[in-house]
Amino acid sequence: MIKVSDILKSGIERYLEHKGISNKQRKVITKIINCFSDNVSPVKFKCTNEECGYEEEKKRPCRDRHCNRCNQNKKIKWLINVLKNYLPLPYFHVVFTLPSELNNLSICNQQILYDILFKSSFYVLNKFSEDKRHFGGRIGYIGLLHTWGSQMLYHPHIHYMVLSGGLKEGRFKKLPYSKKFMFPVGAMSEVMMGKFIELLKEKYEEGKLRFPGKIEILSRSKEFNNYLYKLSQKKWVIYSKAPFSNGERTLEYISRYTHKVAISNSRIKSYEKGVVRFEYKNYKKQDKRGIAKKEILPLEDTEFIRRFLLHILPEGFRKIRYGGIFAPNKKKDSLNKIEEEIKSELGKLKEKVEEIINELEEKVKCVCPECESKVLLSGYG
Repeated sequence: MIKVSDILKSGIERYLEHKGISNKQRKVITKIINCFSDNVSPVKFKCTNEECGYEEEKKRPCRDRHCNRCNQNKKIKWLINVLKNYLPLPYFHVVFTLPSELNNLSICNQQILYDILFKSSFYVLNKFSEDKRHFGGRIGYIGLLHTWGSQMLYHPHIHYMVLSGGLKEGRFKKLPYSKKFMFPVGAMSEVMMGKFIELLKEKYEEGKLRFPGKIEILSRSKEFNNYLYKLSQKKWVIYSKAPFSNGERTLEYISRYTHKVAISNSRIKSYEKGVVRFEYKNYKKQDKRGIAKKEILPLEDTEFIRRFLLHILPEGFRKIRYGGIFAPNKKKDSLNKIEEEIKSELGKLKEKVEEIINELEEKVKCVCPECESKVLLSGYG
């Protein structure tokens, strides 16, 4: 199988002949290239069964969050944690997307723009849930930042897993139209646009935004205000899908998005003479069931690398965040109240979730091939 690391290793020098990279990007590339390679010290495994004494060495993973070879176990462990600590009820899948007109500014100010995207979408979910016309209470949600589309182009958006109910006057209630839709997406889009522009203008007035190269003109007050006006005339897209009938299925679906990075190795079909060919979904061409047609896109390896680098996150940036009654300072009390309210309903659901958790935990177990006891890792935990 051709890997992203193969393309980075082979093409990065050609890329650097014409483009520069940041220290952060250089570190990530180095880690990915050396992932499971002979260039780094191996991982030592030792059986926990003293009578067995089995030992072996394996190649070391880089564990960088941008590496698409290291994240399967992380995804499963995250899913286990959510299944254990959150309610196995139906959830909406909601996506907040930035207009493409913000792409250049966002690329140059990733930390700030991604934070604003989170804050403004949190604001929308809280505002509509608290509005008595829509619910009049507090809901819980988990947001997962993505920055790419199927062709690896820059496309910042947040996937939300939103509980189809919440606390209202201290009691658990389902959303009024929880089987069909969450809140009216047209109205949500308007509020999202207004809040995002408000927060973006605050950062501009504080002098926090950078305007290098082609966007230097936006540093001028008049031009920036014109830019904000044009953004206000755009249609801001919010997608909301009716919840699956059971919470664990929604969680599994959302977990596919938690530790993905730009492209999986399985989508790369060939890499010859500096040209990468990979599979993508063409959403403009769909079959009768509405499923996007899969096509092959050829790219020069330098362009492939350029697109990949767009999705390296700022140092320490939190791409998964929890809000509403799932916020860290509210979660424990909120979930206890809900569990007290619907004990009988949750009892059956938790039995199903326990089965799923057991299956997932088996997948991440490291088992001794000699005696089938668990294996401990030395120097890598």
